[in-house]
Amino acid sequence: MGHFAVLSRPLTRAFVAFTLVTASQNRAFAQVANVYPNTTIGTITDNNCGTAGQIVRTINVPTSFIVGDVNLGVFASHTYRSDLRITLRSPSGTTVTVMTWSGNVQSGDNLNDLFDDEAAAAISTHNATVADPLTPAPPAYSHSFRPSNPLSAFDGQNAGGNWVLTVCDGVSADTGQFRRADLYITPAVVSVAKTSSIITDGISGSAKAIPGAIVQYCVLITNANGIPTTNVIPSDPIPNTATYVPGSLMTGSTCASAALSEDDDSIGADENDPYGVSVSGNIVTGNIPTLAANASFAMIYRATIN
Repeated sequence: MGHFAVLSRPLTRAFVAFTLVTASQNRAFAQVANVYPNTTIGTITDNNCGTAGQIVRTINVPTSFIVGDVNLGVFASHTYRSDLRITLRSPSGTTVTVMTWSGNVQSGDNLNDLFDDEAAAAISTHNATVADPLTPAPPAYSHSFRPSNPLSAFDGQNAGGNWVLTVCDGVSADTGQFRRADLYITPAVVSVAKTSSIITDGISGSAKAIPGAIVQYCVLITNANGIPTTNVIPSDPIPNTATYVPGSLMTGSTCASAALSEDDDSIGADENDPYGVSVSGNIVTGNIPTLAANASFAMIYRATIN
């Protein structure tokens, strides 16, 4: 197998390498969450929501990328956990109320919880007391619950910048201590898959990969982001055991529907219809100024096996 690469730039240019797959293989993408902690301890005073005494923590994400998923871990000691109000604001200004009073069933003490939209149960069902002192300090968090409002409100936004976490006590009579929070952000991806099929070998009825056979390759780029991704530049090396077939470039939204003919150079009107693709030496390169949210782009070319 060979390798190909895609350069994509939601805001900053990044290089990602992928392994090629054949038509008979399934492609899987592993997504790994980036973790951003804040471990500044603070006292949660009584009935302090909206006052200068509420806990406000800034969590900085130093790089720009598109959000695919957000989870939030919060670690605190507090009698009668239901008093707590927790909000998270993204750099784009979206605020999600992660935890608030709900049916008075969050009646246990202390918080050692990961808020995750995909968790089995809602935070409103968490009525068990968590032992205090809460040791060892997370992660991993001892419980996982769905937040009061979905964190998916952040999906598709630019993760880079300052996220603001606010923790406060909304009801009199109970106090506690904020100990840490962990913001987990999984980047959305521009996925890439390559397939190949033998068009003809010039001899047999069922084409085989023999010298002289013509192979058609398709590179499919899919924008899984919830917003458009700009400056996507797929680059695919032609196998060194094959020779490009001049004039075989085609583009479209899928491998099956790619039928728009493209010339081999990188100039002319065909480079903007709406995407460009060209070949230079043994490299086929695409040029996608903007790939819409949840859209895909396919570039097809043929090569003769040497």
